[in-house]
Amino acid sequence: MAPKPRTKYPHLPPRMAEHRYTNRRGETISYYFYEHPRDTKGKRPLTKLGTDFPEAKKKWAELEGLSKSHQQRIAAFTLTIVYERYMRWANDRSLSNLEPRTIRDREQYWKELGKAFSQIPMDKLEPTWMLGYFEKRSAKTSAKKEIKFLSTLCNWARARGYMHIPNPVTGTTRQMPVSENRTIYVTNEEYALVHECGDELVRNVLDFAYLCGLRPAEALSVQWSDVRAGELYIRLTKTRKRGVPIKRIPVEGTLKRLLDKIRSRPVIAPTILADERGQRLSQFGTFRYRFRKARDAAEQRARERGIPFQRFQFRDLRAKSGTDKEEQEGMEATRRFLGHATEKQTRAYVRNLKGERVTALRTPKSRSDLP
Repeated sequence: MAPKPRTKYPHLPPRMAEHRYTNRRGETISYYFYEHPRDTKGKRPLTKLGTDFPEAKKKWAELEGLSKSHQQRIAAFTLTIVYERYMRWANDRSLSNLEPRTIRDREQYWKELGKAFSQIPMDKLEPTWMLGYFEKRSAKTSAKKEIKFLSTLCNWARARGYMHIPNPVTGTTRQMPVSENRTIYVTNEEYALVHECGDELVRNVLDFAYLCGLRPAEALSVQWSDVRAGELYIRLTKTRKRGVPIKRIPVEGTLKRLLDKIRSRPVIAPTILADERGQRLSQFGTFRYRFRKARDAAEQRARERGIPFQRFQFRDLRAKSGTDKEEQEGMEATRRFLGHATEKQTRAYVRNLKGERVTALRTPKSRSDLP
């Protein structure tokens, strides 16, 4: 008699059960069991299969009485199995050395990748599928990032013996014509409009990130204890490995006035940027809602005034800050300000946003002036 279709955990074979629990560190652990027929008392005996899914499927196949060749096919490493093992490794930051934002981004990439590739064995992946996946996705930039993460998974699996064929992604991303770099420069008028339409919290966050040239995660994590001896010490998350790990900014002028205004609030939090209750801000909570509300109002106001407006994101302020810094103090000062390792990196960064400044050709006074 065929087993009835599963409504829970449909990825499991018949008579295999999965019990999940979350430990103190917030990790979800899965235990697998084999469900035997009910006994005379109506109870269903369970046989423990362990926490390792491939090994659990092997034991399940043995209990089912399947052949050795069938057992080997059952236990093949699918992309889901490799992803789960990869994330356990990634979350152990002493091993992976990955930043929390990188881990969170890759969890988001998997939400789309899993829909297409979750149950495919690693050794069955084909290069032609990559371009097909990219072409079917409407969000091309996200699709290319997801395929690159799939390449990371394949390399990780090959190094650990979970995959034996060459990386199927190699060379395919060159056929995906999309730029992953943002090229938006926020004009002074656009910045002023959002600043005008935002509440005090939005204005403080925008001003602090712009004045210090910070990424969103850096701006929201700076604490009052980082202000020492008249300087603000800022730990840079992205460039700390190859560029500048910490930068110091003198607390003076506009920055000092901003910090004094924030410090005068009734409730002071450990972090410089916080809400009215003293709660630390995140990129995806209160601030995001208020910023979007201010941006929508600014866009409407720009439309009424008949002026152009770009729906820029919070992260675009760092690019504006660096570009404005270069116009004021030059390229080397901007390199140190942004924490870049080389001036070449800064030069390309600034030029791509606002264009390279050149002078016009002088008009010859007469034919004899021409070369």
